[in-house]
Amino acid sequence: MSLAAFALHVTLAAAAAARPAEGPAAREQARRCEEVSGEEGLAACRQAIALGLSPPRLDAVRELLARRLVSLERWEELVEHLREGLALHPDRAEAHCRLGWALLFAVDRPEEAIAPLREAARLAPDDPEARLALGIAFNALGREAEANAAFDEALKLDPGLLERRPAARAVLEATRKAQRWP
Repeated sequence: MSLAAFALHVTLAAAAAARPAEGPAAREQARRCEEVSGEEGLAACRQAIALGLSPPRLDAVRELLARRLVSLERWEELVEHLREGLALHPDRAEAHCRLGWALLFAVDRPEEAIAPLREAARLAPDDPEARLALGIAFNALGREAEANAAFDEALKLDPGLLERRPAARAVLEATRKAQRWP
């Protein structure tokens, strides 16, 4: 974990400890977060989080907030939101993988995507998703040997992985030819 990520983790942990118990206002905002779309729904999600929610409800509202950011195409905010989620749950491979995918595809920062994707692969050694994303990131950076290795690991874990991902298959085929895709 980088120093910046550790500092964010400590800050979020302190904020969570100082947060009051979940009250009716927070529950109402969480309900609005679920029911209302667009900017109003986004604001309700943020207000619910600020007011304080129980851990299971907090995770659900954070997921809704992420979806609201995607629907509004607020990519940089999504990345920051996912970084906060990672600080809350540094032991969850899915949190690392989601941040890696967002860095790779939402904001086109493949170099930054590598660290969280590697950590996701370490935390979930039987899950091919992070390795697939690593292959794509390495291809984007012109690092064919590492891309090939990542794709090979992903396919070893799930030989049918690329059957449902034609774009990823195209990246693999380009990588095998020592080319970048597209």
